[in-house]
Amino acid sequence: MAAAYSHFRVELPFALAMGCLATLAAPALAQTAGPQPQEETLEDGQVVTRITPGQRPKAIPLAPRASDAKRDDAGPNNPIIPEVASVLAILAHPDDELIMAPVLARIAREKGEVTLVFATSGDAGPGNSGLEPGAKLATLRENEARCSAFALGIEEPIFWRFGDGTLAGEARNTQSQMRDMSERIAGLIALQKPNVIMTWGPDGGYGHADHRITSNAVTQVVQAMGPERPDLLYAAFPAASDPEEGELAGFDGWARLHPSLVTNSISYELPDLDATIAAVDCYESQFAAAPRRVLAGTLHERIWRGQVPFRLAFPRER
Repeated sequence: MAAAYSHFRVELPFALAMGCLATLAAPALAQTAGPQPQEETLEDGQVVTRITPGQRPKAIPLAPRASDAKRDDAGPNNPIIPEVASVLAILAHPDDELIMAPVLARIAREKGEVTLVFATSGDAGPGNSGLEPGAKLATLRENEARCSAFALGIEEPIFWRFGDGTLAGEARNTQSQMRDMSERIAGLIALQKPNVIMTWGPDGGYGHADHRITSNAVTQVVQAMGPERPDLLYAAFPAASDPEEGELAGFDGWARLHPSLVTNSISYELPDLDATIAAVDCYESQFAAAPRRVLAGTLHERIWRGQVPFRLAFPRER
């Protein structure tokens, strides 16, 4: 499925403000004709945009700010543009892909190769389903992940089916399955030969143990590969550059990365945002109807702003 993909690249210069660089030249998101989503003020005063698949949040201008000046001292770390984009996203649970969904959708839309891997099937997290933890819940969440992957234009995800909520305990056990997990990661990298690997950062987003252990396992394997390793990108959640913006409701427990540590921003377009909206709507077991309607729009307006932020784990050595 891999094809020419001349736009995706990883770039090292830092930026100020939101810490985001325009690593992809893309047009600003524009308003479209037809019915538009409705803004609603919540009890805490936050204004959110209610959306459904096929609707789009209000446009966010993508023109760089005056303070978004690139450093010109990147030296040997200047980016390359691979002829074929092959991306491997290794995450802990079904729905984790939503934090980077617009980028995955863009790569798939532009005929890159995207492989989506879930270390667990989320069998311990009932969320909004009302199901008891176990096999039925795992089956439901895997089907939701398939729905999400389809919405994003990605083929069948890979499910490793390690125990949900058990990865941290496994890491402390010398007879654990963590060696199996590391071997699977290494084997998949050898098979897929990705240009880029995406996973959680060491903070696990909001400190979830499964997220952190998955990140650690991926990082150890990639680090051991030496200078010819693929680029490893951690999902980033930058702190607000404008103190008046305040914290984002529902994300107060998340680790907020200092903007200067955001090394890469990958832009997306309206079709990718639409795909993300549809992907979010797949996860009925994890989000009630109201959060599903606002999640993608809120992330678009308050965090992504047309460019999904990442942090590069290792500097380029080539």
